[in-house]
Amino acid sequence: MAGIVAKTRSLPAGLRYLSLLAALAPAPAFAGAWIAPEGGQTISTEIAGQRDDQFYSESALYIEAPLSADLAIVASPWVTADPTGYGIDALRWEVTLGAKRALLRTPRYVMALQGSAIWYSDPAAGCAEAGAELRWLGGMALGPRSFANLEAAERASSGGCGGERAELTLGYRPAQRWLGLAQVFYDAPRPGEGSIKVQMTAVRFGDHGRGLQIGLRARVDGQAAEPALVLGFWGRGGRHGGDR
Repeated sequence: MAGIVAKTRSLPAGLRYLSLLAALAPAPAFAGAWIAPEGGQTISTEIAGQRDDQFYSESALYIEAPLSADLAIVASPWVTADPTGYGIDALRWEVTLGAKRALLRTPRYVMALQGSAIWYSDPAAGCAEAGAELRWLGGMALGPRSFANLEAAERASSGGCGGERAELTLGYRPAQRWLGLAQVFYDAPRPGEGSIKVQMTAVRFGDHGRGLQIGLRARVDGQAAEPALVLGFWGRGGRHGGDR
């Protein structure tokens, strides 16, 4: 913890600690309104579960590389395997690349805006492979060891296609090496379609800034639960990747 605090001394005292809590990486879609500390943040996530009585899996990678205390480049490739397909044709990809800028920073609150370009390997009928996303992010310290993070995103592509996403994260750090996360994900890729999922995970940090995340995810919108196991690996990039 001392390593991150020392490297973010330009932030107000409250945000220095929150940058440790909230390089907040609820994968797959975001790492919170806070800009990652020097060295950046990486999170890889594997999800394995059951959908329509068939096994499915998803893999996602989140990368955040800060350019300054208020600006960062973010990238997030995602892939899932269609259980009815074979080989490379069974894979569906999505790649997001953009920039996140902090608009408001106080010892308790952070607000940021993120704009991204998106590429889909298998767009819906009549939709383009390329699109764009605008995401609003807001974070709040609930105490010296807890936080809340809320995000809302709108997506659009040619052909009149688009979608909406919203994500809520509550986090609590009971000890230096432990972080608990409770998350709610709302995803509506097309009008009239949507899902609500809840995810509960715990992250255990090691001596070199790396963390292991494990937990469960399930739908809670009245449809089949689609229970899934979540396994994540947290790390930091750059020359400071071993400090924490």
